[in-house]
Amino acid sequence: MPVTSFLSRLHPNHLRQHPILADPVSLTALLVAAGVNIANLVLVAAKLRQVDYPVPVHYLSFVGFDQMGPWYQNYRLGLFAVAVTILNTALAAKAFGRNRLASFFLLIGAAAVAVLCLVISSAFIAVV
Repeated sequence: MPVTSFLSRLHPNHLRQHPILADPVSLTALLVAAGVNIANLVLVAAKLRQVDYPVPVHYLSFVGFDQMGPWYQNYRLGLFAVAVTILNTALAAKAFGRNRLASFFLLIGAAAVAVLCLVISSAFIAVV
């Protein structure tokens, strides 16, 4: 029975009725995070082209670019931001009824991670 209960909570009608979507602060933070993540992935997909040579994939302020890799590794930051947004949203939805402040911080943290990943991805795309 626990599996069917879990699956019924994932139904779109049930998700649309969650109280976190009725809260304006939570909804705004979630929409900002989702919008920035979409912009990040679209930007990377539009600017990044398949190449046969290694491209910079890691940067340290002390030594500069210290790792080279295949062109598709620059998608990692965008996918990381999406994963953080999904995880933080799930945790925020779980905590919303008990601790709204923690829920707000999780969603705002997801938006902050998305913005930082967008900035870093933009820098890598400019170099590649």
